[in-house]
Order: sequence, then C-alpha cells, then structure tokens
Amino acid sequence: MFIVGGFGGFIFDRYLMPFLGSCRFFSKYDFLQGSGKNTTIIRETERVVVKDDNSVNELASSAAQSVVDVFAITDIQENAFSSKSDQKEGKRGAGTILTNDGVVVTHKNNVFEDESSKYYITIFDGNVFEANLIGVDNFSDLAFLQVEGVNLSAVPFANSDDAIIGKKVIALGRSFGSHQVSIAESILSDYNEIFNLAGKELSSSEKLEGVFNLSFNVNENYVGGPIVDYNGELIAITSFVDFDNEKEYFQIPSNKVKNSMNKIFSGEAENSAKLGVYYISIDDYFSRLSSLPIKEGAIIYSSSGKQGLAVISNSPAEKAGIKINDIIVSINGEKIDLKNPLSSIINKHKVGDRIQMEILRGNKEMDLDVQL
Repeated sequence: MFIVGGFGGFIFDRYLMPFLGSCRFFSKYDFLQGSGKNTTIIRETERVVVKDDNSVNELASSAAQSVVDVFAITDIQENAFSSKSDQKEGKRGAGTILTNDGVVVTHKNNVFEDESSKYYITIFDGNVFEANLIGVDNFSDLAFLQVEGVNLSAVPFANSDDAIIGKKVIALGRSFGSHQVSIAESILSDYNEIFNLAGKELSSSEKLEGVFNLSFNVNENYVGGPIVDYNGELIAITSFVDFDNEKEYFQIPSNKVKNSMNKIFSGEAENSAKLGVYYISIDDYFSRLSSLPIKEGAIIYSSSGKQGLAVISNSPAEKAGIKINDIIVSINGEKIDLKNPLSSIINKHKVGDRIQMEILRGNKEMDLDVQL
C-alpha cells in the first residue's frame, strides 16, 4: 500500500496537478499553480526542417546569368596625333539583360554614340554575340542595346516603389576573371529623394532625380550591373556621376530603369522635353532655412543669386518668364514634391508640348504658359 500510494502521489504531483493547473477552469486555484513551477508540459512535438532558400550563392548563381560584359569598339578618326586611319578605341563595362529577347542595359559611358561603332556582349557561359545600340537616355544616363535572334536569361523586375530600406540585397558586376561576376552582399541603406544626376549641387530639370544608396564598397566594375533582392528580382542598376572630379556611385530604381527603356524603344527619348532650369526640391529643412511659405515644390535657384545661372539662356523657361527664386508648385495640376520631382514631370512630356505652371513668386500666385 505504501509503495502503490507513493507511486500514485508522484504521478499525481508530477503530471496530473500541472495539467489541471494549466486548464482554464482550475487556473484560479493557487495550490494547483504552485505544483507546476518546475514542470514543463510538452503537449506535442514535431520535426521541423528549415531550408535556407535565401542562400546568397544560389541567388547569385541565378541572377549572374543576366550579367554580361559589354564591349564597344570604334574607329579613331585621323587627326594630327594619329596618322593611321585603322586605329581603334574600345570601352568595356558591365551590362544587365532586361528581357529574354536580348535587351541589355548599361551605363552610357560604356558606349560610343557613333553609327560606325560595333558592340559585343559576353554572357555567363562565355558565348559572344553582336549587339546593336538602340539608344541612350540622357535623362537617366542609361544606354540600351539589343542582341538579335537569341533567347537570353533576363532578370525579372521588382517594384522598386515597394522596396524597404534596410532590406538585404545582392550587387553583381563584371569580374576580371574569365566568364565570372563580382558579387557583394549589401543592405538597401537609403533612398535619396533629392539626388540629381546633373553632377552638381543643384538639380537640373533635364536629369533624373531620386536614387538608392547601398552599403557596400562599390567600384566601376559594378556600374551597369544589377542589384537584386532575395527573390532574385531587379531592384536597381548601379550607376555613377562625376562630382568635383570624383565618381559618386548610386543605384537607379528598377521602375525608373523600366520607364527609361520604354522611352528608348518608343522613340520618345530622342524627343524628350526640356525646360532649362536649375532648382532645389523643397523639403522641411530648406523651407525653414529659407523661410519659405510652403514646404513642397521646386525653387529656381543659384547660390550666386544670378538669373543666368538658374535659368538657361534662350531656354523655354526664360522665354516663359521664369525667374530665379520662383517656386514651381505644380504642372498641369500635378503637384511637385519629393516623390514626384520637377524633372520627372518634365520628362513625361515631349518637345513642343504646352504646359501650365502654377508659380509662387514671393507671396503672389500666378500661372505661366510654357512651351517645352
């Protein structure tokens, strides 16, 4: 009886009491709670197998097939320093395959805007194909080529508007090794809304504004190469501008790359509108610093205060009467802000379009009719 009773008390105290204490009905009784302080009840066990689908190696291997080596070769014109007309000049850089039918994007510095130039791309398996230069978009500084008659491995587009700052990404570029790519893991560290490709402290109405910045040691081998997320989708293309004789690297969001590609293939890039102003996109800081009456828009600006350095001579802006320190609030009713800057709105139009600008000059609101 003693042995059976002791064994029963052990079972009751070790298993039954903690079980009752975990039930909602009995949980209000303190003596049941105290019995399970040092007891862990495992109701169910299961085997969990975790597969690392986010392997950098796997993702890079897939995305690397869309990275190409771009070669541009052109004849050097005979001049005082060159007595031979058969001399050639070459350029080389990374490119990214955007479509399966052979559309490749690269930086405009990797191409010659010369009809006699020849282009070649080397894909991941070492095969070399001739390519045609379709066009250069000076708004984004991107150049587009196409390889005819082949089916290539393209990188799918992500929606860069949905990109989350702090997200892990992979940067790819050309390598000095044979048929290899450079790979760097990075973080999408920032979206710089007011960075303009003019390569100056001021923004130009003819240059793209708004780029990503990544936290990796980028160099010229990555220019023209893709930035992909952990789904293997294109987030951005690496680019650069010369600023005070130094290269400043950044990444052009994929949605802007797609817009640039569409303009090139539709022929609209050659007929892109121009306004001819330098400006600052207004944010809270600049608004307070300059005691402006509004917190959004584009202020026509020059640090020297000279009209000729803010509004280009004989430009559509000058002909329309735009002056330094004017604030352009909207165009055709479309509001100008950091997410929708002046240059992006102008780039939607073509030469000859007439637009209505809402201007704030001092405290006076006015409308200007401008022919681009």
